[in-house]
Amino acid sequence: MARVVTLLLLFVSLTFQAHALPVPSMRGFVNDPHALFATEDKLSLISEVAEINRRTGAQVAVLVLPSLEGENLETFATQTFNEWRLGNAQRNDGVLILVAWQDRRVRVEVGRGLETTISDALASQVIKEQMLPYFREGDLLSGLQHGLKGIDALLSGQPLPSPASASWAWVRGKLVNFSYWQGLPFLAVGLFLLILKRKKRTVRVLFFGSLLLTPALAITSEFVSWVMPFVWLSFSIPFISIFSGLFFLWLYPQRLLAEGGGTMRDDSATWTSTSTSHLHHHSGGDSGSHSSSDSSSSGDGGSSDGGGSSDSW
Repeated sequence: MARVVTLLLLFVSLTFQAHALPVPSMRGFVNDPHALFATEDKLSLISEVAEINRRTGAQVAVLVLPSLEGENLETFATQTFNEWRLGNAQRNDGVLILVAWQDRRVRVEVGRGLETTISDALASQVIKEQMLPYFREGDLLSGLQHGLKGIDALLSGQPLPSPASASWAWVRGKLVNFSYWQGLPFLAVGLFLLILKRKKRTVRVLFFGSLLLTPALAITSEFVSWVMPFVWLSFSIPFISIFSGLFFLWLYPQRLLAEGGGTMRDDSATWTSTSTSHLHHHSGGDSGSHSSSDSSSSGDGGSSDGGGSSDSW
């Protein structure tokens, strides 16, 4: 009987170990083994982390996973920290930011030597004020960038940045997820209505203004990726305006060509009211001791006792 129990316990133990989530290999200081980031976003994070490590002499690393697959966040973070040996072996000045994106969990794990500089309360403040407002809006990159700014401030002995504005985070989250095809129907309907109401000056301003705005937006999009849909919307304005004008010229030639050889007037309430019936008729995401390179496969021998803070959103 004892042998059977022993075999069962061994089987359960092996099964548990087989399902335990392994700690990913450290491949630099920004680790995204499941490619949740676009290449340019990851490169941006690598640059920011490398600069923090160079300037402060600490060793900050980021790990982003889709899910911990049931693993305890705090335990997994400490295990990762110690396997990666973050921080200097004497100073224990490592910091790990771990995000389980689909689990909606985040933790800032701190090395023994930084438990005063980045106390549990301060780590929690960084998460709540700098990271969660963006995470709640689906903006992983901005949440990490603001979290890194908070960690950088604490390592540099500076006050924490002002809390992230929830309203701006909401707006930015919408902008990041905005696409050209979402905006195109609204732009087209808006221009149709302006031409329907014969708002000549407004259409003219939009037409020629877009010719100046499109290049400016295109340049801005090189630095702010979420601007790109607005580049194409601005580029579309002249074409939609011309198409709308030709469409209504075909539909209502007498109206558009009346009074002034085909020019539109701004005071056209009568046409708007009478055209409605016609429309119905015709329509049917160390310096010194620490390397700033992101090719590191291990830290410098630091360890953590589990200090830091966790949260969810």
